[in-house]
Amino acid sequence: MNESLLETANLYVLGHLTMDAAAAFEHELQQNIALQKEVQALQLAILALAHSAPQIAPPADLRAQLLAGFPGLEATAPPAKPQTARTSQTTKPAPVSPGLKVLHFIPWAAAAAIAVLFYQNKNAISQAQRQTTAAQAETASAREREKSFLEAIRLSGSAKARSESALTSLRSKLTQIEAALAALSQEKETLVAELSILRDNSQLDKTRIAVLGSLLKNHPGAVAVSLWRQESQDGLLVVENLPALPVGRDYQLWVIDPNLKTPVSAGVFKVDAEGKVRIEFKPNRAVQSAYKFAVTIEKEGGAVEPTLDKMVVIGG
Repeated sequence: MNESLLETANLYVLGHLTMDAAAAFEHELQQNIALQKEVQALQLAILALAHSAPQIAPPADLRAQLLAGFPGLEATAPPAKPQTARTSQTTKPAPVSPGLKVLHFIPWAAAAAIAVLFYQNKNAISQAQRQTTAAQAETASAREREKSFLEAIRLSGSAKARSESALTSLRSKLTQIEAALAALSQEKETLVAELSILRDNSQLDKTRIAVLGSLLKNHPGAVAVSLWRQESQDGLLVVENLPALPVGRDYQLWVIDPNLKTPVSAGVFKVDAEGKVRIEFKPNRAVQSAYKFAVTIEKEGGAVEPTLDKMVVIGG
């Protein structure tokens, strides 16, 4: 038998259950033989306690407190009988029916003993009930705080993961930017060096710069810059964004002189995977006036005359 049922049985025997609780217990009592035996044992123990309790004077207001809990009882209470000098005889308690409340079977002496015990312990019971209520409220509050803490920890972990992901992405982009800046810095240094060489040779004022624009619909960003020195008949070509050619094909540079019937070849070249190249060139014959520069696609090794429908950039 569980402790909860035993506790309810004690309260039932003492008459401390509400009407609904008592009715529910009596329903269980009718079906539970072991519980019936336990209730009978408790009833007998209370009877024995009532007979063995010392005679003490109850508080003056005890009767009023008891009658206050049972409206109408005072009007029907029987008058007290005078005590007789005869010796009390030991009587065997009558069998108890589980379906009836215990107070119907307890003599007035037992009821008085119970009343004394109730009066002595009611404050302790009330205090215990208050402590139980406070403990339940504190437990509920602690559970809510625990729930809030766990939710805060979960949100904190999620925010940390998002922050770390964003930081990783930013670091990757920063690495890419630093690499691009390094490449631009290197290119700048190369151009500065070349300009420095031109200045040292006192050729900068004699150098003609021409920009060659794209004729390719699929590569409008293709561009080339030609630096031409008429006196020395040589130059420098810088190419950007030209598409790489298949095997068996070359780009060929041409110098267009209006004094000559055909353009003059200045050599062939290939571009890298990014479409870039930087080469020094020299026409294969003297040029009186470098009016324009052009680049065509030719068979590998170059051609004698340019294939005009294969021209990719031109300018001057």
